[in-house]
Amino acid sequence: MTAAPNLQPREATAPRLVNVLHSPKRIRVKFGGRTIADSRNVLVLRSNHFLPIYFFPPSSVDPSVLKPSLHREPHAVGGETAYWDIDTGDISAANAAWSFVSPPDENLSPLAGRIAFTWKSVDQWFEEEEEVFVHARDPYARIDVLQGSSHVQVWFDGDIIADSHRPVLLFETHLPTRFYLPAEDIRLERLTASNSTTRCPYKGIASYWSGLLKDGSVRPDIAWSYRDPIDEMPKIKGLIAFYPQAVDRIHLDGQPV
Repeated sequence: MTAAPNLQPREATAPRLVNVLHSPKRIRVKFGGRTIADSRNVLVLRSNHFLPIYFFPPSSVDPSVLKPSLHREPHAVGGETAYWDIDTGDISAANAAWSFVSPPDENLSPLAGRIAFTWKSVDQWFEEEEEVFVHARDPYARIDVLQGSSHVQVWFDGDIIADSHRPVLLFETHLPTRFYLPAEDIRLERLTASNSTTRCPYKGIASYWSGLLKDGSVRPDIAWSYRDPIDEMPKIKGLIAFYPQAVDRIHLDGQPV
C-alpha cells in the first residue's frame, strides 16, 4: 500500500483550488467610526492557498470615502487590480480598497468591478452583529473538537513536560492537528505565563506560555490556551496545546507527530 503524502493544503506544492461563493451573511466594514460598506450580497473569493476575501457590490460602498490611487499590484489569481485610498476627511488609509480590473479566469468574472478591502487597513468587520477578527471566515473551513484517549507526550529541553491519555484533538481545515491537554497532565512549573495574545476568528483570544529551560533562560510562547473561547468552541476551554516546533518532540501513541 502506498503511504499517503504528508502534504498540508497550503504548502506551495499543493494543487491550488480557487472558487467564488455567495455569502448569505450581512457583512459590514467600519472605518473612522462610520460604516463604509454594508451588504448581504457579498461574494467570497476563497482558496486553499490564501485567506478568504470579501467582495462588495459598488452600490453597497460609501463612494464619498474612496479616492483613486495610482498604486497597482497584480493579484496571484485575479490579474490586474485598481486601488483606492480611504479618506473620511478626519482619517485616511492608503491603498485600503481594491478591485479586479478584468480577471483572466472566467470563473472569477463575477468579481469584476466589486470592491474588496485590505483587512487590517480598516477598523472593524462584522458578520451580522458579531465582530470578526484577524481575517474573513472561510465557509469551507471546519473545526472538529473531539475527546480522545490516545497517549500524548510532549518533550521539552530533554524532559517530558506533558503526558496525557485524555487529550482533546482539534482538527481544523488546512492546519495540523492540535492536541489540547488538561493542565493536570502538564508540568506547569516548566511554564511561565507570557504577555502574548493572539486572536483566531474561529476560536477567540489565545493566551500563551513560555518554556523555562534548565539553564535558566526562557523559550518564548511554546504553548497556548483559550481561557474563554467563543461559544462554538467550549471543549478546549482552559486546555493547553504546544507548538511542535517549539518543543523537542510530541508523540501520539508512541509515534512522533
